Amino acid sequence: MKTEITRDVVSDLWPLYRAGEASRDSKALVDEFLAEDSDFASTLHKSGDLQDAMPPFRLSPEAERRLLDDARGRARNKLMVIGVGIGLAAIIILTALGGALLLGLRSFGQG
Repeated sequence: MKTEITRDVVSDLWPLYRAGEASRDSKALVDEFLAEDSDFASTLHKSGDLQDAMPPFRLSPEAERRLLDDARGRARNKLMVIGVGIGLAAIIILTALGGALLLGLRSFGQG
């Protein structure tokens, strides 16, 4: 069974190809396809040129620290809520078991 290689497939492989991370087979597939479709090859190369023209997005160390601290705070709050929920569930279960035990002892004493 031979699968047809389409522009969509090549578009999916393109980021790996450009980064040099594509396997040898994928690279050969892209090269072969682009050799046969020069219009699409031109389009892909132009899209890469646009990406290269954009400056890389970098956060300052202070901004990274604030984001990390915020994420840690959110994680801490979630753990606290989960802990309170587990604690309340344990109290409810123990209360229910204690009530059932008291009822059982009362009925045992009456019998």
